[in-house]
Amino acid sequence: MKPNWTMTAISYVVRQAYLSFTIRVRQWGDLPAERGATVLITNHQHIDEGEIVTARTFLRHPRKPLVMCNSRRTFETGFIAAKLPWTAWFTRGVNLSGLWGAFGILPIENHLFSRPLISLAEELRATHGDLPLDAILPAETLEPLGLESRVLSDLWRAVDFARAQAWVKVAKLKHPYRREVLENLRAVTQRDIAAIVERVRTGATFYITPEGDFSNDGRMHPMRGGVVEALAPFADLWLCAIAYDPFRSGRLSMLYRVLRYTGGADVGTSLAAARPITTSANLAAFLLEGSQPFAVPDAVRAVRERLDSLPRNVFVDPELRRAPDAAVVNALATLRKRGTLAQDDEGYRLTAYRADARFPNVADTIAFQRNMLDETLASARRLG
Repeated sequence: MKPNWTMTAISYVVRQAYLSFTIRVRQWGDLPAERGATVLITNHQHIDEGEIVTARTFLRHPRKPLVMCNSRRTFETGFIAAKLPWTAWFTRGVNLSGLWGAFGILPIENHLFSRPLISLAEELRATHGDLPLDAILPAETLEPLGLESRVLSDLWRAVDFARAQAWVKVAKLKHPYRREVLENLRAVTQRDIAAIVERVRTGATFYITPEGDFSNDGRMHPMRGGVVEALAPFADLWLCAIAYDPFRSGRLSMLYRVLRYTGGADVGTSLAAARPITTSANLAAFLLEGSQPFAVPDAVRAVRERLDSLPRNVFVDPELRRAPDAAVVNALATLRKRGTLAQDDEGYRLTAYRADARFPNVADTIAFQRNMLDETLASARRLG
C-alpha cells in the first residue's frame, strides 16, 4: 500500500502537539535535506521515541519519503485489544495492517524464538483451518493456561482472549507444526527485508531499531543483522543516539543526536558511544558507588568530578555542563519526591523504590542509568 501523505502529516502534527505536554525533546544534528536512500539507526528505550523521531524527521523534510518497520505482532488480528484490554469487546477481530500501510509502516518479524499463543494460532489457522489446540501443543503447555479442549478460533472469544496472549516457545510446538512455523519464519523474514529494500532503493529514509525490544537494564541489546546489512551497500547510514534524563523535574527529558555512521566501529558500539550523557546517568553512578548517607554537596562534588574525568569524545548535555550544581540539586529533589531517596538528619539515602511509571519495563531506574553510562563510556573508549 502506498503511504498516505495527508494522513501522515495530520497525525504527526496532532500527536506531536499532544506529546509536547509530557515529553521535552532536544535534538542535535539532523539528516541532510538533500538525500537519497538513507537508513536512520536508533537505540530503543521508550514507547514514544519512535513516533517522536520519525515525526520530527518527516516534519523537517515533509517531501522526503519516510519508511519504518514495526513488529509483526502489530499487524495481527486483535493487537489493539491486547494492548488496550478495555476495548477488547469490539477490537478482538480488528486487524490494523491497512492503517499501518497508510503511515508507511512495514512489518518485520522480531520474535524469533517465542510468540504469543494467539500469534501462532493465527498463522496455523490460515494454513490448516480450525485445528484443536491439543493437536499443536502438549498438555503441559495448555493446562496452566486453562485452554484444554479448545480449537484455534476459540482464542478470539472474550473468555479466552486474555489467556491466549501468553508467550509460547516455538520449540514447544508439535511436529509438523514446529517445522512449518520455522520454515515460514525464514520465508517471512526474507520477504519483509525484500520489501524494505525495494522501498529504500526508491530514495526513502528508513527508520530502524535493530535492538528489537526495549532495553530493561540500560544496556543495549545486540544489533540484529539482516535489514541493515541488506541496505548498507547502497544506502547512507546515520545514527540516532537517544538518552533520557528521568531524574530531572517536569516533563520527561528526551535527548538525541543525529550523526553520520563513519564505520569506525560496529553499529552498536558507535550508537552507544554517541548517546548524550545526562545528569541522571552521572548521579545514578554516584548513588550506587558512593557512601550513604550523603549530603547534597557530596553529590554535587561527585558529579562535577565525573564530568571532569569524561573522555573527550563523549557528548554531555549542555545544560549539565553549564550548571551542574543546579542540575544535581533538581534531580535529588525529584528522587526524594518520588520516594527513591529518603532524607533524615544524617542526609540522603537510597530506598528500595526505584521504578518510574514512564518506563514500565524497567524495575530499577538507578541501575538502568548507571549501566547506560558505563556502556556509553566503554564504547567511547573503544572508539578512541
